[in-house]
Amino acid sequence: MNDFLLVGGLLCLDLVNTEPILAGTRVDLLPGFSDLVRWLQAAGALDEGDARRALSRWDGTGEGEIAWREAVALRAALRAGAERMVAGSDPGGGLVRAVNRVLGLAPARSRLVREEGRWVTRREPTTESPVRLLLPVAESAAWLLEHGDLSLVRRCGGERCVLVFYDGTKNRSRRWCSMDGCGSRAKAAAYYRRTHARQRGGEAAGQH
Repeated sequence: MNDFLLVGGLLCLDLVNTEPILAGTRVDLLPGFSDLVRWLQAAGALDEGDARRALSRWDGTGEGEIAWREAVALRAALRAGAERMVAGSDPGGGLVRAVNRVLGLAPARSRLVREEGRWVTRREPTTESPVRLLLPVAESAAWLLEHGDLSLVRRCGGERCVLVFYDGTKNRSRRWCSMDGCGSRAKAAAYYRRTHARQRGGEAAGQH
């Protein structure tokens, strides 16, 4: 169980969503390196063993602090780019520069490996810097810009929600960050409006 909002459909958008609005206030769910590692594990970018080793090696160190600051900078660029995409604009050069910076700081090589009876290509970091932990996020953003449909990057329809997502539904009709969250609240609000409209209508008819 975790308290992260993994509803973005892409790892890079899930990073954006680590700054949600909760109880009317924007909250940072990644206030430090250990939180970053915990998020990467929850999002499936690190397994439990790698997460444990990362914390043991870099938590509380200057290197860990640098990696965390790089994550915060990447998140800010991703947020700005996502907002531009939601508005139907070009994602902007700032996003590309931020992604290329992480790719450059955490270089990787491609390697063919056997997994579950089939061959797959995996990217493996060639550096021991903790910045390499951000490589899957940068590669997710690179995939979005190279192969994704930028018009499918959308903002939740919730009145006070700032979460973004990539609409991968078949009919491209997703409106909410989640049906359990904003979707459920919107349905409840619509039901309330319908019910009270009928009540007011009945009261008005009874007065004639």
